[in-house]
Amino acid sequence: MASTRYRLVPVRPGDGSFYPEHLYLALEATQLGYWQLDLRTWELSASPQCKAKYGLDPGQDFTLEVFLQHVHPEDRQRVKEALQTAGPRAVEGDPNFSVEYRVYQADGQMRWQLSQGIVLLGPKGDPGEIVGVTLDISERKQLEITLAERERHYRQLLEALPDMLLRLDRQGRCLEFKPPSHFSVPHPPAYYLGKTPEELFPDTGCTGGAEPIAQAIREHLELALATRQAQEIEYPCPEGSPQPQYRQARIVPFGEDQVLVIIRNITPRKQAELKLQRQLQRERLFNQLIQAINTSLDLPTLFDVAVREVGAVLQAARVTLYQYLPAEAVWLGIASHSRFPNLPNNLNLRLPDSRDFMVFDHLKRLQIFHVQDPEQIADPFAIYEKREYQLGPWLVIPVACQEQMWGGLSLRRLTSDPDWQTDEIELAKAIGEHLAVAIQQAELYQKLQQTNAELDYQVRVRNAELEQAYNDEALLQLITEEIRSTLDEQKILETVARELALSLNLSNCTIALHDPERQVSVLAVDYLAGEGIRRFPLEVSFADFAHVLRQLQRGQLCHFSNLHHPCWPNHDRCTLIVAPICEKRDLAGQDEELLVLGNICGSRPPGQIFTEREQRLIQRVAGQCAIAIRQARLYQTIQRQVQQLQELNQLKDEFLHMVSHEMRTPLTNMKLAIGFLSKANLTERERRYLQILEMETNRELELINDLLELQALESGNKVLRLTCLSPQEWIPNLAEPFRLRAAQQGQQFQVEWDPDLWLLCTDESLLSRVVSELLNNACKYTPTGESIYLSVSQANSNGRPGWLITVRNTGAEIPAEALPRLFEKFYRLPQLDCRNAGGTGLGLSLVQKAVELMGGSLRVESHSRQVIAQVWCPHQGSLPETQNRAQRLAQDSNLQPST
Repeated sequence: MASTRYRLVPVRPGDGSFYPEHLYLALEATQLGYWQLDLRTWELSASPQCKAKYGLDPGQDFTLEVFLQHVHPEDRQRVKEALQTAGPRAVEGDPNFSVEYRVYQADGQMRWQLSQGIVLLGPKGDPGEIVGVTLDISERKQLEITLAERERHYRQLLEALPDMLLRLDRQGRCLEFKPPSHFSVPHPPAYYLGKTPEELFPDTGCTGGAEPIAQAIREHLELALATRQAQEIEYPCPEGSPQPQYRQARIVPFGEDQVLVIIRNITPRKQAELKLQRQLQRERLFNQLIQAINTSLDLPTLFDVAVREVGAVLQAARVTLYQYLPAEAVWLGIASHSRFPNLPNNLNLRLPDSRDFMVFDHLKRLQIFHVQDPEQIADPFAIYEKREYQLGPWLVIPVACQEQMWGGLSLRRLTSDPDWQTDEIELAKAIGEHLAVAIQQAELYQKLQQTNAELDYQVRVRNAELEQAYNDEALLQLITEEIRSTLDEQKILETVARELALSLNLSNCTIALHDPERQVSVLAVDYLAGEGIRRFPLEVSFADFAHVLRQLQRGQLCHFSNLHHPCWPNHDRCTLIVAPICEKRDLAGQDEELLVLGNICGSRPPGQIFTEREQRLIQRVAGQCAIAIRQARLYQTIQRQVQQLQELNQLKDEFLHMVSHEMRTPLTNMKLAIGFLSKANLTERERRYLQILEMETNRELELINDLLELQALESGNKVLRLTCLSPQEWIPNLAEPFRLRAAQQGQQFQVEWDPDLWLLCTDESLLSRVVSELLNNACKYTPTGESIYLSVSQANSNGRPGWLITVRNTGAEIPAEALPRLFEKFYRLPQLDCRNAGGTGLGLSLVQKAVELMGGSLRVESHSRQVIAQVWCPHQGSLPETQNRAQRLAQDSNLQPST
């Protein structure tokens, strides 16, 4: 739109020529829809922008009737009235025109419109026309509706609050008031407007007066405005009710200089809190009472504490504890406490067990007796105390121990005191139960003291027995360790005699061994106190002490005195104990039989006996002695057998060595003869027989060589001849024959070794024999199409360097039960020999002995259809020397040594 130059034109009142020429031009420039209504003819004219607001084209007619058709039916009448009253109001001095209404646009959408204008008066002061603009206020109206809905919602929420709500300014004046719904207020809502806290909370007889409440509210008001945080106070407000009322005032900042005061009725909560506090206080006093009762085990002290504390807890005027004495048919007052000095003390009061006292019948049935007014029962004693001492409410609690009547706890209050409440009766009942338990505990205390004294004595006795048993066990352990540390039978017997004599303080201790073949008892050891071990020959026939022998053969001890017997000379007047040294033997199809090896005899001076503990100890020592003797004799037997086996093995080795040498010479001659014959002109049949003869001769020579080699290794005559092996030379030379053999048999053969492998200082012939034997077995037992692997790597064991040589073949697996026997002489597994190559069964035995001689280790395992043999051969020299030798070898061969 091109710019237009405007100029200011002075306008005089009533000059209507200005508007059509200049005002309309200004309205078009602002893109507002303007209109003009002639109040005399009611002709309506509108700008294109105004017509567009109603969905009309600029060329369409826009009359007052068309305009009213677009207005919402509910707003038409109001719009007509506004147009009709605009002229009279202008004449009266109000030329402004404004009306809001809803219109329907051409697309059917409803919008809110605001038409504003001014009424122009004619020269005579009569209304001429209205000139105005129309604005779309749909968004504003929608916001107004939303705000109105929210305000209505908030007011509903506010009205639903049960609390009283006040809005106060900084000076504390009430600006707004909402009455509560759950409690009443003394004045109508209008009364509270403009009032201060001192006026809102007048002196109504509240606890502490009105001034503290008003002052607290004012202080918390200032604190809430200063800190911008809510503050709370609680205060009592009786409001004329029999029970005190309680309120809570919550002061919340509202804006900069105002606060909201929310006053809530907290009477139920405060009453519950006060009730809980009273209950907790009572429970605390009750616990103190129970603790005081339970901590006293002296009955008089217990009774005094009980009546005094019960009176304090239950606020009783007098408390009396009665004990029922059925033998005397009386109720005895054993403890009494009065809160007032004028009340009589019932201590040692004896009341007859008579039907005149109703309370006693209740107590005997273990029932609680309760009466508010003693006049209601025909109890002359209770009526007398009421009239003389104003004792009213009466409560008696039965005290029963193990459901048996023990007595009763009587509690009295003055006539001016309230009656016993249910919770107080329950509390008194609980006190009675605890009191009964405490009385029972106190009565048992004396019995417990006596029982403790008896138990203490028994414990000391038992501890002494245990200590003695421990000492006996230690002695037995000592004797057992000493006699089992040696396999010398005589030393075993001397140790047993000496230790028994010293530990049991014996005058004499002898040990005799039985000889069943000769039917005699031979004295082996004689220990005499003060002299030590004595040895002198003494043999006694079994017939001379047959009656003692029969008891010993049954495994029984013999304990006697004043016995004159040749087996135990010089012991005529001594106390003797004889224990059998015996062992059990299992007989086929029969029960166990006791075999008596000998006996132990201990003696003491006349009059001294052997206790059961000492008898058991001697019997146990005899049992351990039997085991030691049996082990010593078994060891001697084994030593003799080992010596015999060694002699036989030596004879066998000498025989094999002799036979091998004797057979080696003719076989060597036969091999020479076969060599000469093979050069002769023989027929094909003769050559075949000669080959068989040569093959069998070689097999026999191989067997003889293996036997001689194995015999040399086992005898220890073999000496290592150390040389340095280069892996680049030794491994290919050793593996090449087996590579050709594997190729002939259709087997895969692979060799690998670490390129950084060091030189190895060892016996080359022995190591070559070991590896060759393992490779020979691998070629022999590996089926066609399977693989054989030879690998050599550097490995250390216990800090020593060496080579780890691994031979692995696939397609065969050694049974698990055969692995432990692989290194036995002449042991073979013919089921794995797929080529029927045969063998002597000495190869792996020779390998094992050779590896042991070289100081290495050998391990064979088999699983997953493969056999793995690993040989670790240690380096026999120092590493620097070996490296220097390797450098010299490399220089000689013009090779760079590896490091």
